[in-house]
Amino acid sequence: MPLPAPGRVLIVDDEVELKNALCLMLSTKGYETVGVSSGREALSALSEQDFDVMLTDMMMPEMDGITLLGAALEVDPHLVGLVMTGQATVQTAVEAMKLGAFDYVMKPFRMNTLLPVLSRAIQARRLRMENLQLRETVAIYELSQAIAFTLDTEAILHKAADAALQQCQADEVSILLPSQTGEELYVAVARGKHREHILGQRVPIDQGIAGWVARNREPVTLGGEADDRGLKPSGRREDISSSVVVPMMVGSNLAGVFSVNALGSRRPFTLGQVKALSILANIAGSALENARMHAEVSAAEKRYRSIFENSVEGIIHSSRSGGIVTANPAAARILGYGSAEEMISEKDSGVPLHKEVTHRLNGHEFV
Repeated sequence: MPLPAPGRVLIVDDEVELKNALCLMLSTKGYETVGVSSGREALSALSEQDFDVMLTDMMMPEMDGITLLGAALEVDPHLVGLVMTGQATVQTAVEAMKLGAFDYVMKPFRMNTLLPVLSRAIQARRLRMENLQLRETVAIYELSQAIAFTLDTEAILHKAADAALQQCQADEVSILLPSQTGEELYVAVARGKHREHILGQRVPIDQGIAGWVARNREPVTLGGEADDRGLKPSGRREDISSSVVVPMMVGSNLAGVFSVNALGSRRPFTLGQVKALSILANIAGSALENARMHAEVSAAEKRYRSIFENSVEGIIHSSRSGGIVTANPAAARILGYGSAEEMISEKDSGVPLHKEVTHRLNGHEFV
């Protein structure tokens, strides 16, 4: 089995010959490299691809290395930045490190000087990603614990939406639930600026992205300009740069649809974020199903209790030994007791229930 590549490196330098030489030399060491000549090209590459390290020249026209580093970290906060600088700009390189650069190398440099720095940078990137995955795992576990025994539908929805917002580093989160008829989805909770107005909004299940996900039980990931017809039957939202919509499944049944959006940056959600969202959706879906079943059982018990208490016919629930477990007011009245509680408490004679009932009815010991 071939060993994995040491890492992916984005090289940014307006000196084309140096950039090309660096790409070639690092490629011979097993690194995957992409070379660009400007900050604008670098940001474009970062928005479309994942890199472990960005190795950038400090002094470039249009956008210097410090400005580029700040913009790059907004696109990928976990990117490791290295800067290349001349002898006269050591202080500038130190300032770059204060702003988030991992290290710097002095020009001109040899490969035996660059490679150890690059190796440390790759290791730092991997440790960051491992820590991120660990935090995601802990957050998912905490969510599952928080909602595992929760039977409040609103609490489940809000906890799930907040967790998705954090895990996916999203700008907007919506959870849509199926209507009673199953022909529509309605927005049950929404997060993000100016999103309150979509609460309760209904979407036909045969329309839009959310409807497609609900019908096909499959997630959808969109990059670039995303069609938001899942929430608006017509038109496009140009401010959505990346969107993930996943079904909330309980077995083969649909509990709802999870939708998250990223605005501004064109960088798509990572595979890890999509997986985390799918796990969150399934946990929340199971919790919602438990809450729904509990509500149905509670409603059925309430209906039964109403029938039991208000029936004009006597109803008695007895044990095998003849003891009275429960009785309704009508039974107590028919058998001449003041209340069901009195009837149960006085049933201490040991006489089987059916014989006592027969005796009282034959002796007219009732009112």
